[in-house]
Amino acid sequence: MVSRCLQPLRLRGKAIQQSWSRAYHSAVARFTTLDLRGMPVSCDTGIMIGEPDETFIYIEPEVGNAIRSTIVHQLGSGALNHPETLSLQFNHKSKHFAYRSLPFPRIDIGQNLGQRESKISSATLWLSGNWHAITLDGTPDG
Repeated sequence: MVSRCLQPLRLRGKAIQQSWSRAYHSAVARFTTLDLRGMPVSCDTGIMIGEPDETFIYIEPEVGNAIRSTIVHQLGSGALNHPETLSLQFNHKSKHFAYRSLPFPRIDIGQNLGQRESKISSATLWLSGNWHAITLDGTPDG
């Protein structure tokens, strides 16, 4: 994982077919989910995060899939509208992502994302790719 975090992320824009890259930094986030008994369990996980004014993070696919699985376990598959995206919220005060009003699963990060006036921003978890992205909605990254 560390070697992947230190490489620049390269994405290809489909509309213009020009190669572009984005700067990011490796960081550690705190991921909290529920175990099989419904008890919270936390672990540190590697993430990739942009500059403080940017509005995205990248998480490992295992974490993204665990978020989806825990939400489905709590609310049923009817809670999901699309198989490759999941609506989340970002709390700018506590600096964490979570699903609506559910306390778990959640990802706590060490910095705020973007310059937001609101306390809560809607976000999208993108469940595809080598790393899953979480972006704030209504921003250039979202």
